[in-house]
Amino acid sequence: MNESIPVLSKYPYNIDKKNRLFIPSKIKEALGDPIIIGPDMREDALVIYSLEEWQKINEKIEKLPARERDILLHAFNSNCDTFTPDTQGRITLNQVLVDRAHLDGSVIIEGLGKKARIWNSETFNKRFTVEVDAEAIADLADKADI
Repeated sequence: MNESIPVLSKYPYNIDKKNRLFIPSKIKEALGDPIIIGPDMREDALVIYSLEEWQKINEKIEKLPARERDILLHAFNSNCDTFTPDTQGRITLNQVLVDRAHLDGSVIIEGLGKKARIWNSETFNKRFTVEVDAEAIADLADKADI
């Protein structure tokens, strides 16, 4: 991961019938090769991690008590996969990941600083136009002191 380049912005793309998805060059540059993609543990989406960020998460998981560690390692790692974009900047997602995030046609790739998230466009639009309003964002910004 290129620590000096944050993963920013929002990119609309399409996933094709072969589950191929274009990864924006700015995201590839920021996260490096390979990238790791897995389910978001809190949202109905996928997360794109750099190898370094994925390793940091696993280090945190390894510190948990044995039973909790095993459950979370299973939930997290068994559903992740490693990808290196082809010469055209595309990856081919496995069906488990596609099904997990309900990816079909239009998607949004959202930059989140040290990682990115892949959403079904409809899910993204519902989540961020209905559930999150301006007042809630202002309250969160105050809490974060930004």
